Amino acid sequence: MWNKQILFLLSLVFTLSPIFAEPEGEEGTQHQLRWMEVEGATGYVLEIKNSSGYLVLSEKVKGTSYDLINYTSGIYEHRVAVINKLGKVGSYSEWVKFEVVVSRVPTLSKDSVYSVSKEEKEKVFLLEGKDFIHPMKVYMVTGGKKIPAKKVVIESEGIAKATFSVDPDTDTGIYDLVLENPRNKTLTVKQRVVLSDSKERAANFAKRQERIIRKEIPEDYYETPYWSTLWRSSVLPGWGQKYIDGKNWKLYVYPVIALSAAAVYANSYNRFLSARSDYQSAVLLGVFLAELADTQLVWLLNRNNAEASFNRAKSELGVIQAGAGILGAFLIYNLVDSYFSAKRNVASFEPGFPLGNENQRVYATVVPETGYSVTRSSLEQGSRYQIEISSRF
Repeated sequence: MWNKQILFLLSLVFTLSPIFAEPEGEEGTQHQLRWMEVEGATGYVLEIKNSSGYLVLSEKVKGTSYDLINYTSGIYEHRVAVINKLGKVGSYSEWVKFEVVVSRVPTLSKDSVYSVSKEEKEKVFLLEGKDFIHPMKVYMVTGGKKIPAKKVVIESEGIAKATFSVDPDTDTGIYDLVLENPRNKTLTVKQRVVLSDSKERAANFAKRQERIIRKEIPEDYYETPYWSTLWRSSVLPGWGQKYIDGKNWKLYVYPVIALSAAAVYANSYNRFLSARSDYQSAVLLGVFLAELADTQLVWLLNRNNAEASFNRAKSELGVIQAGAGILGAFLIYNLVDSYFSAKRNVASFEPGFPLGNENQRVYATVVPETGYSVTRSSLEQGSRYQIEISSRF
């Protein structure tokens, strides 16, 4: 009779749900195996074996419960026998299975930033880390708003997939990623999900966010984009664009263009100086030859040479001016391009750091006058423009 009572209670309690045990060194509610008290019993013998069939515990217990401490995750079986007043052990109950799940704070092993666009109906995040257990929950969080994953699949302790539904009305921005194991073991990683209007924009912002996490660019990247970009582009054309946009080709092409224009300018300037020197020498020689009566032919030849040197110097001066104009125009273009590169990457300081165009609706009610009324007027601003007016006369 005792064994039947014990077996009934064990089957009722421990075959319904897993037992979540606390890892060693962490505070939390202890989990126990419990069984029915048997009248006249002076104690009990509890045996536990693991999934391999090895007996991991055989112990006398005075009460009707046993604390599960330092048990690893897995499937176990246990049985209980009653010790009577004579100190003898009766027959054991049947083996009853129970599952121990050690719940720890999950971790991520990669500094990945996940990109999501409103062009997608759903997005699957591949999570790599450790201590993933079922049922783990995954959320996107910003400004107190929590978006849960509709499905989380635990493939192993270190790999999980979280599937999110993409709502077109969800605010664009940068979201925190939250992983929650049972018993409120929660990991929150800041700014790990980027939601934008298009796949391209989302991917670009995700790459830049990964650079921030890896400290390749400073944390105040979004706070001082104009100054940080402009001074870099002023020092080296294309450097600011590389900093803010991550476009390496500008860092290589822009300096080559600037150096080529500067080389053309310097070469023309040197030819101008040489032509001007030849012209000045010819003028001085012409003054000397003009005073001699028998050197008229030589003077004429020298004058022609002076005129040629003058025209050559004048031509080179025109090239210098054109080269200087091209160089100046390119340097101005470089600064303008760096400004707009920064402008494209500015995020406003609202919840979630909006990265795309917000859709804002404004509703107004107009008091009707005699013979005319407007029942509703709505204006949507952002990536789409729409005006709806309902009226009657």
